[in-house]
Amino acid sequence: TPTTGIIVGTTVILSLGTAEFGQLLELLNCVYALSLLMEYAAFVKLRLYHKDMQRPYRIPIPDWAAVLIALPPTIGILVIFAISNWHVYIFSACAIALGLVLHKIGEVSKQRRWFTYETTVISNQSDSSKGEDEGGFDQNRSEELSPSTPVLV
Repeated sequence: TPTTGIIVGTTVILSLGTAEFGQLLELLNCVYALSLLMEYAAFVKLRLYHKDMQRPYRIPIPDWAAVLIALPPTIGILVIFAISNWHVYIFSACAIALGLVLHKIGEVSKQRRWFTYETTVISNQSDSSKGEDEGGFDQNRSEELSPSTPVLV
């Protein structure tokens, strides 16, 4: 059971419980927009610098078109941030700072071997019908595609 995550989530929910509905909606939209910006940045970076990386599917467009696809929503998100309330700026800055700190702690924990990290390798399956349910989801691959997970030593 992710006890720490449940406690942190409950604390955040209780602390935001005193805010007005409009402020909560704006904060949640901005957090979602930040995650979209990260996805667009990852899409463009992987497309430009890791062309040969194995992945489940590839969008059949040139690299410059990948940048153009991510540009309009990115501009829209930045415009939304520009017209947001100052609460959103503070919350977003704190969220980004916390993310950077947690990332650094994760790197230090890897170097000092506080946790062991299990890594998985994505493998191609030659028979695409093998292990699929009616929705086309490959149940066997879901375990292979899971990210590295820390395990207490």
